[in-house]
Amino acid sequence: MDLLPLTFLTAVPEGQIFGLNTPMVITIAFQLLNATVLAVLLTWLLYKPVRKFLQNRAERIQSQLDRAEQDMTQAATLKDQYEASLDNIEQERVEVLEAAHKQAVEKSRGVLQEGKREADAMRERALQSIQNEQAQVQDSVKDYIIDLSSAMAGKIVAHVIDPEIQDRLFAEALKELEDASWPT
Repeated sequence: MDLLPLTFLTAVPEGQIFGLNTPMVITIAFQLLNATVLAVLLTWLLYKPVRKFLQNRAERIQSQLDRAEQDMTQAATLKDQYEASLDNIEQERVEVLEAAHKQAVEKSRGVLQEGKREADAMRERALQSIQNEQAQVQDSVKDYIIDLSSAMAGKIVAHVIDPEIQDRLFAEALKELEDASWPT
């Protein structure tokens, strides 16, 4: 009890916890009046600005929520557009692959046709070359047969015909050759 001021101890009558006397009632009334004035003054000074601050904050939060909702709507729209684009890209990929396949088939056909034409041309050249060689061989064989026949005929004629008949036949052959017209 040493902590309590002496004024409270002296003013309190015996057997009571606190004394309710006139100075105490006046003090309590002034304190209530001060509290009321302070509450009114603080309400007038602080309540309106705090209320305005809270209202601005609520509006700002609401605008952020509205903006977030718009962004979500816009994101959903963009997502739909991207999905549609992906579908279009997939469709274009299929079309490009089909076109490339068709082009490859056409190119392979062209290459095969070109190869067939070249093979046919080579065959024709080979056949022509074979025919030319056959003609040359036939000409060579004819020349060889003629030479061989001439040699054999010469040997036979030399044994069978005497030299006077040979000279006469030779002269006739020369005369026929001289009379014949040669192409120029």
